[in-house]
Amino acid sequence: MISIAVGQSGFSALLEEELTVLRGVKCQEKDDSAVLYNDKMLHKTVFPHFICEAVSIIEADTVNTLAGSIFDFFINANKNHQFENNWNSIFIESKVINGLSRRSSSVSDAFDVIIKKRMSRISKLMNTGNKLEKGKHRGLFVYFFDFNKVAVGINYYYNGQRRMADDQAAPSRSYLKVEEAYGISGNSPGEGDIIVDLGAAPGGWSYSAAKRGAISYAIDNGPLKGGAKDNNHIIHLKSDAFKYVPEQKIDWLFCDMVEEPHRIIEIIEQWFTQRRCRAFVINFKFGHVNPITLIDEIEKNSIINKTEYTLIHLYHDRDELTMTGLLI
Repeated sequence: MISIAVGQSGFSALLEEELTVLRGVKCQEKDDSAVLYNDKMLHKTVFPHFICEAVSIIEADTVNTLAGSIFDFFINANKNHQFENNWNSIFIESKVINGLSRRSSSVSDAFDVIIKKRMSRISKLMNTGNKLEKGKHRGLFVYFFDFNKVAVGINYYYNGQRRMADDQAAPSRSYLKVEEAYGISGNSPGEGDIIVDLGAAPGGWSYSAAKRGAISYAIDNGPLKGGAKDNNHIIHLKSDAFKYVPEQKIDWLFCDMVEEPHRIIEIIEQWFTQRRCRAFVINFKFGHVNPITLIDEIEKNSIINKTEYTLIHLYHDRDELTMTGLLI
C-alpha cells in the first residue's frame, strides 16, 4: 500500500525523517511538501497536514484527461459505497512550481463538471475547498506533484492546520499561531478565564486571549505593543518568566519564548507537576536542536504524557513546534 503525507512547503525533509525515524515507515519519494511512503494511515503525527492512504498515481498531460482519470478512480473506489452524507473534495499542490495552483483549480473545476453530469445526486453532497474538521474523512483527496502527475485517494486524515485571518491590532504574527492552536485542540480561552503568558512581549498571545474576554498576566521585561499595549484585559508584569509562579491556579498557560526548548520543557514540567493550570499552549523553537529528537523526547516525557496534548507543526509555525492540551 502506498500512502501520502503532505505538510508545509519546505519541510518535507523533516516530514520524511519523522515518518522513517519515529513512525517506522519506509518512504519512497518526496517533493517540497509531500512524501510517499509504504504503509497505512498514520493518525499521531507532527509535520503532516494531511495523510491519505492507498493512493494511486495518475499521469496525464491535459486538464480534461486528468479530471477524467480522477473521476474514473473515484467511481471505481466507491463502487460498493453508499453516499448518504456530505463529503469533501480536496485538491492541493506542490508550492514551488509556478502556475501549479491554477492547474489544480482547473482540474478541480473539470472534475466538478464531470461528476455533476454523471453522478448528480452524489455531486450535491460534495463540499469543495478546505472546510474540514480535524480527523478522518472519506471523500476525494488529490495532490499535484507537477502539472501532469497526481496522487489520488479517498480515505484521508486531516491534522487540523489552517491559515488564520490576521488582525491589524495584533502586535505580532505569533497571534496567528495561538489562534490556529485553538482549532487544533478544540478549546480556547473564555470570558473571565485567567491566563499566564510567559515571555509575552510584544503580546500577540495575550491579545488573542483578551479579545475573548480573558484576563492575561503578560510576564515579560520587554514592552507590549499594538492591541496588547494598555489593554484593560492584559496585566503586564515585568518579571522573569522562568521564575514567575502564580498565587493561585490559573486557567491557561501560554509560553512562546525564543529559548532553547529543553529550558521550556523544564518550565512546563514544574507547571504540570504542581497543576498550576488546566490548559496550555506551548511553543518550542527548534532552530538549534534536532526537531525529530525533540519530538521523540516530548512524546516520551512522563510528565507531559500525564496530560492530553497534541504536538504539531502549525501552518503558521516555521522552525518551531506547538503543543496544546489539557491537564487530566
